[in-house]
Amino acid sequence: MRALLLLVLLLALLDPRLAVPARTLYLLDLSPSARDASLALASRLDGVVLGFAEEVRRLSPGERPFLGERTRLDRAFQEALKYRPDRVVLVSDGLFEPLVPPFPLFAVHVPPQPFLEVRLLPPALPLLGETVGVGVRLSAPVEVEARLLLGGPAGPRRYALRVEGERRLLYTFPLTQAAQVRAVAEGPWGRSEDRVEVRPLDQARALVLGDRTLAALLRAQGFQVEEGPFRLPLEADLVAVGLGVLDLPEGAAQALRDYLEAGGGVLFTARAVLGGWDRALPDHLPLKPKKTEGAALVLVLDVSGSMQGEKLALAVEGALRLVEAASEEDRLGVIAFSGEARWVFRPRPMTPQGKKEAQSLLRSLGAGGGTVLGPAYREAVSALREIPGRKAILVLSDGEVSDPQAPILEEARRAGFPTSALALGQDADRAFLKALAEAGGGAYLEAPEARLLPRLLLAEGERVFRGEGMRGRFPVQPRPHPLTEGFSFPPVGMRFPARAEPWAEVLLLSQKDPLLALGERGEGRVAALAADLSSWAFPELPGFVGGLARHLSSRRSLRVEVREGRVLVVVGAGLDEAPRLLSAGVERPLLPVGRGRYEGVLEGEGVVLWGRRQVPVRTGFLEYPPLDGRRVLAGMAEASGGRLLDPSELAALPGARRSLREPLLWLALGLFLLEGLVRYRLGE
Repeated sequence: MRALLLLVLLLALLDPRLAVPARTLYLLDLSPSARDASLALASRLDGVVLGFAEEVRRLSPGERPFLGERTRLDRAFQEALKYRPDRVVLVSDGLFEPLVPPFPLFAVHVPPQPFLEVRLLPPALPLLGETVGVGVRLSAPVEVEARLLLGGPAGPRRYALRVEGERRLLYTFPLTQAAQVRAVAEGPWGRSEDRVEVRPLDQARALVLGDRTLAALLRAQGFQVEEGPFRLPLEADLVAVGLGVLDLPEGAAQALRDYLEAGGGVLFTARAVLGGWDRALPDHLPLKPKKTEGAALVLVLDVSGSMQGEKLALAVEGALRLVEAASEEDRLGVIAFSGEARWVFRPRPMTPQGKKEAQSLLRSLGAGGGTVLGPAYREAVSALREIPGRKAILVLSDGEVSDPQAPILEEARRAGFPTSALALGQDADRAFLKALAEAGGGAYLEAPEARLLPRLLLAEGERVFRGEGMRGRFPVQPRPHPLTEGFSFPPVGMRFPARAEPWAEVLLLSQKDPLLALGERGEGRVAALAADLSSWAFPELPGFVGGLARHLSSRRSLRVEVREGRVLVVVGAGLDEAPRLLSAGVERPLLPVGRGRYEGVLEGEGVVLWGRRQVPVRTGFLEYPPLDGRRVLAGMAEASGGRLLDPSELAALPGARRSLREPLLWLALGLFLLEGLVRYRLGE
């Protein structure tokens, strides 16, 4: 038995093969150039026959289906694999890009028929307002005469031409909206056509934060508008901000800065101008709050025993932020209360020296004692009555007030200026603090966790120190600019005092104050509007806002046109960078021929370079030699272990030779186990 086992292993090593009938599958190329010749051979084929072009179908005898004008060999191979053939015979003219067969392939070459395929290739990155090019690819297996008509936004273009192999040209036009391009070719074979729709990838995507009026105006202008929330990454082409920096998550300011410098468009509207962005983005805000007469704020701060530790530390941090937010014209005071009231510092101007003293006194605060609010609140009211102008009180507490509440509420009603209240934690007397804010005509705030204190205190300080917008009827004066031409601007009902940065361009003024300014930061554009759009309704407002939004989101427009061997480039207004032309391996600048217009000579094809942008250009037709279909088929067949066949060989294809190695190895394993069993039995 051992000798028999060794003999079987030796035979498996030699890999003998047994001749058996082969499972042969036939693929017939039914694309227009090979259809008639392939179907002429169909009667000679015995087995499964699949016809293919753009679609794949199993053919019945005599069937002549239309499966499209293009050759999808990959789909044909995928369908053939489902039949698990021993080999595949491909009947085709070979006019396609080679594909590695996943099975043994034999091929029969048939001569191509006269035909012209027309294919339109859409631009890879169509951007709104820029010149785009639709590629036109003409493919003919043999020389053919054709009449070609191209139609689209740039008007009709007609050509009479001969094509053998492949020829290409470019149909260019400025993309101002979704557009359709059509190509029709006619000749002896009949008619071929194709069409493609080009939609701007960047059309009308806006993220609007806190300004419903602006969102409605942008929708009316065809923008795709999302109204918050703020989330990363910022993928919209325009981000409109109508909120203060403290109303957005931490990190929002840095994200907006990065987005703007990378080429995004940002529009600050309404209250955002007074919302602390001048400190968060000091170099990126075209309009900043204008200094006005100062305001006065007294913080009435709970320093009872329950405020010890993290609560007091974060309350002090918030008070320090109030100090930083105040200008020299503002007055800030802090009075602490526990079992008694004591001034940390009385209301004083926040000059540089005043800020230093206030910061030092705040850092020395400690906690302990009860929660008696009345004396401290009355001291705060008394101190503010002596100060003219805007003023307010902010009470912060984390527990229940132990002294009578009614006198405090009555004092708040008679104060003559707002009192706001901030409840800290779960143990705060929310009902009383809410009643105090209502009696004082201020805001009621809650901080469920101590970590929220600094942001809430700063937000209230910003509101008091920066004030509210000015209401009335304020005339609007436009400055000459393409964005303001043709518009008549009525008075605005609410605006915010602002000043323009030196790098910003002012487009609208109101009583000598800038109302709208814009500029560039990094690769992007930014604008700030110091007006409430809801108070400025007039028929032309949607068009004006839409134009401004498109300008901000255009990301430096670039238009390219080729005319009789010359390249004409038009770049966005106000941008100084000159485009260059890369052609035949040489880069050279284009010559200025007007404001924002450049020209250069182009031979063949090239690339217009402008910043990070690259726009391919070409003149006339590019020609490519015809494919050698016989060589393509022979290469594919030989790579898979097959060969190129003559049509006469189809009836006499050899059978398959199946390997016996695997059965012999299984036999050897059985003999080995049998030998072991016999030895075991004999051993017993």
